[in-house]
Amino acid sequence: MKFIKKIKRKHISLPVAIVTILFIGYVDFLSGDEFAFSFFYLLPIASLSISPKTSASAIILCATLAAIEWFIAEYLTRDYTLLFFPIWNAGVRLVFFISIGLLLYYLKANEKKLKYLNSHLKSINNEKNKFIGIAAHDIKGPLGIINAFTEILIQDYKEELNPEITEILNIIKTTSSNSITVVRNLLDVSKIEAGQLVLNYKLQDYISFIINQVHINRILAKNKDIEIKLDLSKDQLFVDFDEHYFSEVIGNLLSNAIKYSNRNTEILVKVSLSNTNQVLTEVIDNGIGISESEQKSLFNYFQKTSSRPTEGEESSGLGLAISKQIISLHHGQIGVKSFKNQGSTFFYTIPLIRP
Repeated sequence: MKFIKKIKRKHISLPVAIVTILFIGYVDFLSGDEFAFSFFYLLPIASLSISPKTSASAIILCATLAAIEWFIAEYLTRDYTLLFFPIWNAGVRLVFFISIGLLLYYLKANEKKLKYLNSHLKSINNEKNKFIGIAAHDIKGPLGIINAFTEILIQDYKEELNPEITEILNIIKTTSSNSITVVRNLLDVSKIEAGQLVLNYKLQDYISFIINQVHINRILAKNKDIEIKLDLSKDQLFVDFDEHYFSEVIGNLLSNAIKYSNRNTEILVKVSLSNTNQVLTEVIDNGIGISESEQKSLFNYFQKTSSRPTEGEESSGLGLAISKQIISLHHGQIGVKSFKNQGSTFFYTIPLIRP
């Protein structure tokens, strides 16, 4: 395929190819043995093969002409005891020329077909992203209303409701909250794949941002008696980043750490400078860990591992994939270090100032 690309803009028409082959045969005849074993005959055949309007019959015609020309030039400039040898050589060359010419011809045809299919798939993918975006947006509103009204019923009428009704309302609230998270993730996926995710970069204190995100997630961690600790190398650290989407990244990492940790354990959030220009953020838990074989595909869409949340929490398999895309858009990298039953360390680095 690389060979095709190199000569792609140097294709010739059938008449030009024929004239070129005749000229090469004439030069071959004049030069004698020094030129006889060259492959200059192949150049016009190869160039014709990648021409947009060529055909297999034209290639075979030129290959036959080239083999005959080479045979004549060789027969007239060398002495043979038997006519069989130059005829044999011409037959071998004919097969060689036809094979190379048709190979390039069909490679060009397959490349053209592949481009068409890629274009068609891209169009279908764009339509799919639009559909997901519209559907997710329409579903998000009603789910938010259900979640809010359920919260009001639980908070304002908890003394009037019997325990069974309260339990049902809590299930509705939890389910609607999980569904809202999935819908939000689907919206992000559709934006990312459509190239419509617009980041609002702002130079701001990254330490204050992390402290605030940890405070929010401590409420969730408290339900499992998990303590989130902070290890900050600086009191202030100004970084150029999008606060909204970065809250999703750190939220996803902390949420996963809570889900896959046992009760009465600790999670450590550590922020440091890996070098003068990169900020390293680590979320370290003492949970059930992830096997090494599953870590390679962990950041793919809808990827789930054999590890399961310790108390049956829900997981969509989208959070880490979205986080990776957001980090990449911030010119950073994300990764994981983990061993089964020995906890996990999810980390990412981003530049202090956007390149």
